[in-house]
Amino acid sequence: MKKIMIILFATMAFKLLSIPILTDVSITDNESITIKYKIVNFEKDIEIELGCFKNQTEIKINTNHIKGDIFSIQSKQNYSISINKLGLPKDFNLKEYRILPKMIYQDRIYYEMQEIKKGSYPLKSKDNVIELIDTYKFYISKFEITNEQFAAFVDADGYEFQEYWDVSSNLMSKNDIGWYYLAKFKMALPLEWSFKDLPYYQKASSNFKYGPVTDIRWFEAHAFANWMQCELPTFDQMCVGFALSKSSADSMFTGIAEFSNGKYPIQKIHDGVAEWLESGVEPTSMSCAGCNEMYFIENSSDYLQDNISYAVKCPLFRAPFLGSRIVINANRSKIK
Repeated sequence: MKKIMIILFATMAFKLLSIPILTDVSITDNESITIKYKIVNFEKDIEIELGCFKNQTEIKINTNHIKGDIFSIQSKQNYSISINKLGLPKDFNLKEYRILPKMIYQDRIYYEMQEIKKGSYPLKSKDNVIELIDTYKFYISKFEITNEQFAAFVDADGYEFQEYWDVSSNLMSKNDIGWYYLAKFKMALPLEWSFKDLPYYQKASSNFKYGPVTDIRWFEAHAFANWMQCELPTFDQMCVGFALSKSSADSMFTGIAEFSNGKYPIQKIHDGVAEWLESGVEPTSMSCAGCNEMYFIENSSDYLQDNISYAVKCPLFRAPFLGSRIVINANRSKIK
Protein backbone atom coordinates (compact mmCIF):
# COMPACT_ATOMS: atom_id res chain seq x y z
CA MET A 1 0.00 0.00 0.00
CA LYS A 2 1.36 3.39 -0.97
CA LYS A 3 2.32 5.71 1.82
CA ILE A 4 0.35 8.95 1.65
CA MET A 5 1.65 12.24 2.94
CA ILE A 6 0.41 15.81 2.95
CA ILE A 7 3.15 18.09 1.65
CA LEU A 8 2.94 21.44 3.41
CA PHE A 9 4.41 24.59 1.90
CA ALA A 10 6.66 22.80 -0.63
CA THR A 11 9.69 24.72 -1.85
CA MET A 12 9.38 25.74 -5.48
CA ALA A 13 12.18 25.33 -7.99
CA PHE A 14 12.86 29.07 -8.18
CA LYS A 15 12.86 31.90 -5.68
CA LEU A 16 9.44 33.41 -5.09
CA LEU A 17 9.43 37.19 -4.94
CA SER A 18 7.22 39.50 -2.94
CA ILE A 19 4.15 40.24 -5.05
CA PRO A 20 1.17 42.56 -4.56
CA ILE A 21 -2.08 41.06 -3.25
CA LEU A 22 -5.56 42.42 -3.96
CA THR A 23 -7.71 41.94 -0.87
CA ASP A 24 -10.61 43.26 1.26
CA VAL A 25 -12.88 44.06 -1.69
CA SER A 26 -16.35 45.34 -0.84
CA ILE A 27 -19.01 46.62 -3.22
CA THR A 28 -22.05 48.67 -2.21
CA ASP A 29 -25.01 49.95 -4.21
CA ASN A 30 -26.30 53.34 -3.10
CA GLU A 31 -26.61 56.48 -5.22
CA SER A 32 -23.58 55.14 -7.06
CA ILE A 33 -21.70 51.83 -7.04
CA THR A 34 -18.78 52.06 -4.62
CA ILE A 35 -15.92 49.56 -4.70
CA LYS A 36 -13.39 49.56 -1.88
CA TYR A 37 -10.24 47.46 -1.76
CA LYS A 38 -6.72 47.15 -0.34
CA ILE A 39 -3.38 46.05 -1.75
CA VAL A 40 -0.78 44.25 0.34
CA ASN A 41 2.85 44.52 -0.87
CA PHE A 42 2.28 47.45 -3.19
CA GLU A 43 4.59 47.51 -6.23
CA LYS A 44 5.04 50.04 -9.02
CA ASP A 45 3.19 49.63 -12.33
CA ILE A 46 0.07 48.05 -10.82
CA GLU A 47 -3.14 48.66 -12.76
CA ILE A 48 -6.72 48.07 -11.60
CA GLU A 49 -9.44 47.12 -14.04
CA LEU A 50 -13.10 46.15 -13.63
CA GLY A 51 -14.97 43.29 -15.20
CA CYS A 52 -18.76 43.35 -15.25
CA PHE A 53 -21.11 40.60 -16.37
CA LYS A 54 -24.64 39.26 -16.08
CA ASN A 55 -24.86 35.48 -16.25
CA GLN A 56 -22.22 34.78 -18.93
CA THR A 57 -22.60 38.03 -20.85
CA GLU A 58 -19.88 40.62 -20.29
CA ILE A 59 -21.10 44.19 -19.78
CA LYS A 60 -19.05 47.20 -20.82
CA ILE A 61 -18.86 49.99 -18.25
CA ASN A 62 -18.62 53.51 -19.65
CA THR A 63 -15.24 54.69 -18.32
CA ASN A 64 -16.43 58.31 -18.41
CA HIS A 65 -18.60 57.44 -15.42
CA ILE A 66 -15.82 55.89 -13.33
CA LYS A 67 -13.84 57.88 -10.76
CA GLY A 68 -11.27 57.00 -8.13
CA ASP A 69 -8.44 54.49 -7.83
CA ILE A 70 -8.61 52.65 -11.14
CA PHE A 71 -6.18 51.95 -13.97
CA SER A 72 -2.71 53.18 -12.92
CA ILE A 73 -2.66 53.67 -9.14
CA GLN A 74 -0.32 54.92 -6.42
CA SER A 75 0.45 53.41 -3.02
CA LYS A 76 -2.29 54.11 -0.42
CA GLN A 77 -3.70 52.45 2.65
CA ASN A 78 -7.24 52.22 1.25
CA TYR A 79 -8.61 52.49 -2.28
CA SER A 80 -12.05 53.41 -3.58
CA ILE A 81 -13.77 53.46 -6.98
CA SER A 82 -17.10 55.14 -7.70
CA ILE A 83 -19.27 54.25 -10.71
CA ASN A 84 -22.08 56.59 -11.69
CA LYS A 85 -25.11 54.43 -12.57
CA LEU A 86 -25.44 56.31 -15.86
CA GLY A 87 -22.49 54.21 -17.01
CA LEU A 88 -24.31 50.95 -16.21
CA PRO A 89 -27.39 49.17 -17.62
CA LYS A 90 -30.70 50.64 -16.39
CA ASP A 91 -31.63 47.39 -14.65
CA PHE A 92 -28.27 47.08 -12.87
CA ASN A 93 -28.35 45.45 -9.44
CA LEU A 94 -25.83 43.45 -7.43
CA LYS A 95 -28.01 40.34 -7.35
CA GLU A 96 -28.03 39.80 -11.11
CA TYR A 97 -24.86 41.63 -12.16
CA ARG A 98 -21.31 41.00 -11.01
CA ILE A 99 -18.52 43.55 -10.82
CA LEU A 100 -15.09 41.99 -10.57
CA PRO A 101 -12.07 44.15 -9.65
CA LYS A 102 -8.81 42.74 -10.99
CA MET A 103 -5.20 43.73 -10.55
CA ILE A 104 -2.83 43.64 -13.53
CA TYR A 105 0.82 43.25 -12.58
CA GLN A 106 3.63 42.20 -14.94
CA ASP A 107 1.02 41.06 -17.48
CA ARG A 108 -0.53 38.71 -14.90
CA ILE A 109 -4.15 38.99 -13.80
CA TYR A 110 -4.86 38.69 -10.08
CA TYR A 111 -8.34 38.63 -8.57
CA GLU A 112 -9.15 39.14 -4.92
CA MET A 113 -7.48 36.91 -2.32
CA GLN A 114 -8.65 36.14 1.20
CA GLU A 115 -6.26 36.48 4.12
CA ILE A 116 -6.25 33.42 6.37
CA LYS A 117 -4.66 34.26 9.70
CA LYS A 118 -2.40 31.89 11.58
CA GLY A 119 -4.46 29.77 13.95
CA SER A 120 -6.68 26.72 14.42
CA TYR A 121 -9.82 26.27 12.32
CA PRO A 122 -12.67 23.83 13.01
CA LEU A 123 -13.76 21.43 10.28
CA LYS A 124 -16.56 18.87 10.58
CA SER A 125 -15.50 15.42 9.38
CA LYS A 126 -17.68 12.83 7.63
CA ASP A 127 -18.43 11.32 11.03
CA ASN A 128 -19.64 14.72 12.29
CA VAL A 129 -16.54 15.02 14.45
CA ILE A 130 -15.10 18.51 14.78
CA GLU A 131 -11.41 18.53 13.89
CA LEU A 132 -9.03 21.47 14.28
CA ILE A 133 -6.64 22.35 11.46
CA ASP A 134 -3.61 24.42 12.39
CA THR A 135 -2.23 26.72 9.73
CA TYR A 136 0.27 29.48 9.17
CA LYS A 137 -0.91 32.76 7.67
CA PHE A 138 -1.64 32.57 3.95
CA TYR A 139 -3.78 34.16 1.24
CA ILE A 140 -6.06 32.04 -0.94
CA SER A 141 -7.69 33.11 -4.20
CA LYS A 142 -11.39 33.61 -3.67
CA PHE A 143 -12.13 32.22 -7.12
CA GLU A 144 -10.96 29.28 -9.16
CA ILE A 145 -8.39 30.19 -11.82
CA THR A 146 -10.33 31.56 -14.75
CA ASN A 147 -9.99 31.19 -18.50
CA GLU A 148 -8.94 34.84 -18.64
CA GLN A 149 -6.09 34.28 -16.19
CA PHE A 150 -4.85 31.11 -17.87
CA ALA A 151 -5.02 32.72 -21.33
CA ALA A 152 -2.62 35.40 -20.03
CA PHE A 153 -0.22 32.56 -19.08
CA VAL A 154 -0.49 31.20 -22.63
CA ASP A 155 0.09 34.65 -24.15
CA ALA A 156 3.20 35.06 -21.97
CA ASP A 157 4.63 31.85 -23.51
CA GLY A 158 4.22 30.03 -20.21
CA TYR A 159 4.53 26.69 -22.00
CA GLU A 160 7.96 27.63 -23.33
CA PHE A 161 9.99 28.43 -20.19
CA GLN A 162 11.30 25.49 -18.18
CA GLU A 163 11.58 27.47 -14.93
CA TYR A 164 7.78 27.41 -14.58
CA TRP A 165 7.65 23.64 -15.15
CA ASP A 166 10.39 22.57 -12.73
CA VAL A 167 9.00 20.70 -9.72
CA SER A 168 10.38 20.56 -6.17
CA SER A 169 12.02 17.32 -5.05
CA ASN A 170 9.45 17.32 -2.22
CA LEU A 171 6.81 16.65 -4.86
CA MET A 172 8.48 14.65 -7.62
CA SER A 173 11.56 12.41 -7.81
CA LYS A 174 12.81 14.32 -10.87
CA ASN A 175 12.71 18.11 -10.91
CA ASP A 176 12.44 18.32 -14.70
CA ILE A 177 9.72 15.71 -15.08
CA GLY A 178 7.08 18.31 -15.92
CA TRP A 179 9.26 19.76 -18.67
CA TYR A 180 9.88 16.22 -19.97
CA TYR A 181 6.18 15.46 -20.22
CA LEU A 182 5.45 18.86 -21.76
CA ALA A 183 7.73 17.90 -24.64
CA LYS A 184 6.56 14.28 -24.83
CA PHE A 185 2.88 15.14 -25.06
CA LYS A 186 3.42 18.46 -26.89
CA MET A 187 1.46 20.43 -24.30
CA ALA A 188 0.59 23.89 -25.55
CA LEU A 189 -2.98 24.55 -24.35
CA PRO A 190 -5.67 23.05 -22.12
CA LEU A 191 -7.79 20.40 -23.82
CA GLU A 192 -10.34 21.87 -26.29
CA TRP A 193 -8.47 25.20 -26.49
CA SER A 194 -7.23 26.25 -29.92
CA PHE A 195 -4.89 28.94 -31.22
CA LYS A 196 -7.27 29.24 -34.18
CA ASP A 197 -10.00 30.57 -31.91
CA LEU A 198 -10.25 33.93 -30.19
CA PRO A 199 -10.60 33.55 -27.33
CA TYR A 200 -8.63 30.28 -27.25
CA TYR A 201 -11.22 28.66 -24.94
CA GLN A 202 -14.16 29.44 -27.23
CA LYS A 203 -15.00 25.74 -27.81
CA ALA A 204 -14.04 24.43 -24.37
CA SER A 205 -16.56 22.91 -21.95
CA SER A 206 -15.94 25.91 -19.71
CA ASN A 207 -15.84 28.79 -22.20
CA PHE A 208 -16.89 31.81 -20.13
CA LYS A 209 -14.20 34.46 -19.64
CA TYR A 210 -14.64 34.44 -15.86
CA GLY A 211 -15.45 30.74 -15.66
CA PRO A 212 -12.89 28.23 -14.35
CA VAL A 213 -10.19 26.91 -16.63
CA THR A 214 -10.66 23.12 -16.78
CA ASP A 215 -9.19 20.09 -18.54
CA ILE A 216 -5.71 20.95 -17.27
CA ARG A 217 -3.10 18.48 -16.05
CA TRP A 218 -1.46 18.91 -12.65
CA PHE A 219 1.75 19.95 -14.40
CA GLU A 220 -0.12 22.79 -16.15
CA ALA A 221 -1.80 23.96 -12.93
CA HIS A 222 1.56 23.88 -11.15
CA ALA A 223 3.36 25.76 -13.95
CA PHE A 224 0.64 28.42 -13.96
CA ALA A 225 0.96 28.88 -10.19
CA ASN A 226 4.74 29.22 -10.55
CA TRP A 227 4.31 31.83 -13.30
CA MET A 228 1.93 33.76 -11.04
CA GLN A 229 4.63 33.63 -8.32
CA CYS A 230 2.15 31.69 -6.19
CA GLU A 231 1.55 28.06 -5.27
CA LEU A 232 -1.23 25.50 -5.47
CA PRO A 233 -3.07 25.02 -2.16
CA THR A 234 -2.24 22.12 0.14
CA PHE A 235 -5.03 19.87 1.37
CA ASP A 236 -4.99 21.55 4.80
CA GLN A 237 -5.31 25.00 3.22
CA MET A 238 -8.29 23.83 1.18
CA CYS A 239 -9.87 22.42 4.33
CA VAL A 240 -9.65 25.88 5.90
CA GLY A 241 -11.00 27.42 2.70
CA PHE A 242 -13.84 24.91 2.75
CA ALA A 243 -14.81 25.99 6.27
CA LEU A 244 -14.88 29.65 5.19
CA SER A 245 -16.43 29.22 1.76
CA LYS A 246 -19.85 30.01 0.35
CA SER A 247 -22.03 27.54 -1.55
CA SER A 248 -24.05 28.41 -4.62
CA ALA A 249 -26.59 26.77 -6.89
CA ASP A 250 -24.82 28.11 -9.98
CA SER A 251 -23.37 25.85 -12.65
CA MET A 252 -19.74 24.81 -12.15
CA PHE A 253 -18.84 26.76 -15.28
CA THR A 254 -20.54 30.02 -14.33
CA GLY A 255 -17.53 31.21 -12.39
CA ILE A 256 -17.79 33.92 -9.75
CA ALA A 257 -21.03 33.18 -7.94
CA GLU A 258 -22.42 35.72 -5.50
CA PHE A 259 -21.88 38.39 -2.87
CA SER A 260 -22.09 38.04 0.88
CA ASN A 261 -22.72 41.29 2.76
CA GLY A 262 -21.16 43.30 -0.04
CA LYS A 263 -18.14 40.99 -0.29
CA TYR A 264 -17.26 37.88 -2.25
CA PRO A 265 -16.74 34.90 0.08
CA ILE A 266 -14.34 32.15 -0.92
CA GLN A 267 -16.17 30.61 -3.85
CA LYS A 268 -16.89 27.16 -5.22
CA ILE A 269 -15.06 24.87 -2.80
CA HIS A 270 -18.41 23.33 -1.79
CA ASP A 271 -19.88 23.06 -5.27
CA GLY A 272 -17.56 24.09 -8.08
CA VAL A 273 -15.05 22.19 -10.17
CA ALA A 274 -12.52 19.78 -8.68
CA GLU A 275 -9.16 21.45 -7.98
CA TRP A 276 -5.56 20.23 -8.15
CA LEU A 277 -3.49 20.50 -4.94
CA GLU A 278 0.17 20.87 -4.01
CA SER A 279 -0.22 17.72 -1.89
CA GLY A 280 0.46 14.25 -3.19
CA VAL A 281 1.83 10.76 -2.74
CA GLU A 282 5.34 10.70 -1.27
CA PRO A 283 8.03 10.66 -4.01
CA THR A 284 9.87 7.33 -4.24
CA SER A 285 12.43 5.78 -6.54
CA MET A 286 9.63 3.46 -7.71
CA SER A 287 7.53 6.36 -9.03
CA CYS A 288 6.50 6.25 -12.66
CA ALA A 289 9.27 7.88 -14.74
CA GLY A 290 10.08 10.22 -11.86
CA CYS A 291 6.61 11.57 -11.10
CA ASN A 292 3.96 10.44 -8.63
CA GLU A 293 0.23 10.77 -8.05
CA MET A 294 -1.19 14.06 -6.83
CA TYR A 295 -4.32 15.01 -4.89
CA PHE A 296 -7.27 16.99 -6.11
CA ILE A 297 -10.34 18.17 -4.20
CA GLU A 298 -13.39 16.26 -5.40
CA ASN A 299 -16.19 18.61 -6.40
CA SER A 300 -19.30 18.89 -8.52
CA SER A 301 -21.91 21.57 -9.08
CA ASP A 302 -24.51 18.80 -9.24
CA TYR A 303 -24.59 18.58 -5.47
CA LEU A 304 -23.47 20.52 -2.39
CA GLN A 305 -20.43 19.16 -0.55
CA ASP A 306 -21.07 18.83 3.18
CA ASN A 307 -17.57 17.49 3.79
CA ILE A 308 -14.35 18.03 1.90
CA SER A 309 -12.80 15.00 0.23
CA TYR A 310 -9.96 14.31 -2.16
CA ALA A 311 -8.93 11.81 -4.82
CA VAL A 312 -5.49 10.83 -6.11
CA LYS A 313 -4.60 10.80 -9.81
CA CYS A 314 -1.63 10.73 -12.13
CA PRO A 315 -0.47 14.35 -12.73
CA LEU A 316 -1.13 13.79 -16.44
CA PHE A 317 -4.83 13.21 -15.75
CA ARG A 318 -7.26 15.89 -16.96
CA ALA A 319 -11.03 16.18 -17.11
CA PRO A 320 -13.75 18.74 -17.93
CA PHE A 321 -14.47 19.16 -14.21
CA LEU A 322 -10.87 19.67 -13.05
CA GLY A 323 -9.24 23.09 -12.46
CA SER A 324 -7.25 24.82 -9.70
CA ARG A 325 -6.81 27.92 -7.52
CA ILE A 326 -3.73 29.59 -5.98
CA VAL A 327 -2.33 30.60 -2.61
CA ILE A 328 0.42 32.87 -1.31
CA ASN A 329 2.10 31.67 1.88
CA ALA A 330 3.30 34.19 4.46
CA ASN A 331 6.57 32.29 4.86
CA ARG A 332 7.18 32.39 1.10
CA SER A 333 6.48 36.07 0.44
CA LYS A 334 7.29 39.31 2.26
CA ILE A 335 3.71 39.82 3.36
CA LYS A 336 3.33 42.95 5.49
